Amino acid sequence: MAELLEDEFLEGQDLPNFRIGNTSGGFQIPDEEEGEDYEEEEEEESPKSKENIDENEAFLARRKEEFSQGNRRNQQGKQGAGNRDKNQSGKSKNQNGNRSNRTQNQGQYAGNVPDVVKQFVTYFDKNLKERNVQEIQSMYETSWNKITEKYFSSTPWPSVDLISSLVEHDHVFLILYKEMYFRHLYGKMLPTLDQRIESWKNYCDLFDYIIGGNAELPLELPKQWLWDMINEFIYQFQSFSMYTSKLRNKSQEEINQLKNNSQVWSAAVVIKYLDGLISKSEIHSVLAEQKTQQNGEVKGPSTLNAIANHSLYRQLGYFAMIGLLRVHIVLADYYLALKTVAPIELFAKGMFTQVSACYISLYYYVGYAYMATRRYVEAIKVFSSILLYINRSKQYHTRSYQYDEIVKKNEKMYSLLALCLSICPQRIDENILSTLREKHNDKMQRILKGEEAPIQELFNHGCPKFVNPAPVNYNTVNSDEAKPYAVSEVSNVQTKLFVKDIKQQVFIPNIRSFLKLYSTIGVTKLSTFLDVTPSVLQSQLMCYKHKSKAVGEQAFSSDIDFFVDQDMVHIIDTKTQRRYSEFFLRHINKFDEIIADLDKNSATSA
Repeated sequence: MAELLEDEFLEGQDLPNFRIGNTSGGFQIPDEEEGEDYEEEEEEESPKSKENIDENEAFLARRKEEFSQGNRRNQQGKQGAGNRDKNQSGKSKNQNGNRSNRTQNQGQYAGNVPDVVKQFVTYFDKNLKERNVQEIQSMYETSWNKITEKYFSSTPWPSVDLISSLVEHDHVFLILYKEMYFRHLYGKMLPTLDQRIESWKNYCDLFDYIIGGNAELPLELPKQWLWDMINEFIYQFQSFSMYTSKLRNKSQEEINQLKNNSQVWSAAVVIKYLDGLISKSEIHSVLAEQKTQQNGEVKGPSTLNAIANHSLYRQLGYFAMIGLLRVHIVLADYYLALKTVAPIELFAKGMFTQVSACYISLYYYVGYAYMATRRYVEAIKVFSSILLYINRSKQYHTRSYQYDEIVKKNEKMYSLLALCLSICPQRIDENILSTLREKHNDKMQRILKGEEAPIQELFNHGCPKFVNPAPVNYNTVNSDEAKPYAVSEVSNVQTKLFVKDIKQQVFIPNIRSFLKLYSTIGVTKLSTFLDVTPSVLQSQLMCYKHKSKAVGEQAFSSDIDFFVDQDMVHIIDTKTQRRYSEFFLRHINKFDEIIADLDKNSATSA
């Protein structure tokens, strides 16, 4: 069963408040299609099942298909033949009839902007200026996605030039609009180099505006958007790294453009911006003060400045810490990654629990860092806890627009949990264990037999996409020196190191199972049980001792410790007894505060 504190933590969590429609009573999406904004001559060919689809829906479906085909064909020359037009055979009739129109539409929406989009933009701008966070959240999570699905499922949103006049060229709104515009572009299409560079510049403008602001910054955004902003910033950083790693597929014009923009999506600059958001928000001081208050320690007046009390700075700085954790992970600096989020208490109710995607992402990357530093017991605890949370609230995740991302993280963590349990068996929740056995029982058994293939398969499936921190040398495009810059090479290095480390530990669970039964045992007797010679056993015990030490830490990552004296192995059970006193004292203090507040309210009313 799961640990007591984990159960207490999970049961106390508020289930995610996913919106299933615009319930705010403000901006409403019309049920009818805005046909006048898409009007063209009727094509001869009719879609299948026309009798089951009304005329407007059929026409809109054809227009979306035309946009999609035009976008894919235009990308073919730069991104490599066959990337996005594998399913376009048999469409030449429609393509030839609409070639000029689709070329015009490539990269932005050409023609009149649909009325519903105009209404959305103006209403969105109005609420941003009024700092109406609740309405902004409804439009961001619901209206934006509904309009995207209805009008722009395979084409870009209207460019900034087309909607700029609707908001009187408001600089801040246009930056935020472009942030969503490029995020949609990355999610639905293959961005060009120019679009990647423009998106980078937009993020620089956005973060420079926030970091350069003060306590009077006239901007409030919902937590979900702030987290998505940080998450997308790092995703595009990883995407650009993969793009530049394939130098041999680039034209000379693209190479020259990359040379002239060497700081674009640079690892150093990405870290600088995230660190700048953390420093500006003073989030470390905020978390330290919150911790002292939770512990019931007597403290004087708050020493936080006005910026630290600004909700946007506080929330964005908090999410930037988790974003910086992810950056250090993909750069394979696991010790610094864990140090970055040290102020955040994982098994306590924090801001990360209010955004499900952030909650899952934090636990995934922390769990991976624990595993990579041989802290398997802690990794198992983290993975088990978040997988249990996902399992308990899965009916809510299916209604989230981030459902696909949550599912992917869920599968990745099961793979990593299988690796950890193969090396360091622990008792976990029965539901999680049952699901794990259904998915990876065969691979776990093969790992215990010393096979390398299942280790590599599970690791490649569960690990994040790594990034080469070294700047690319664009003068080595056509030489073998360009090979180390490939993302695949960075991943291969990490895989080889991990597989080698795990293979050196496959015998540890067997030794551990015997050591758990004794307080002392002779080396000769133990070697007989394990069917190895005493000299081999001594080497294995030394390896066990070494591998039980966490990388970069003095912590002991196993649940048992031992030492060898002459020919005797002395076992020390390092598992500490649960301490319930702090739990009860903390809740007693909370009840005292509640009673004091009730007495105060009663006295006031009297």
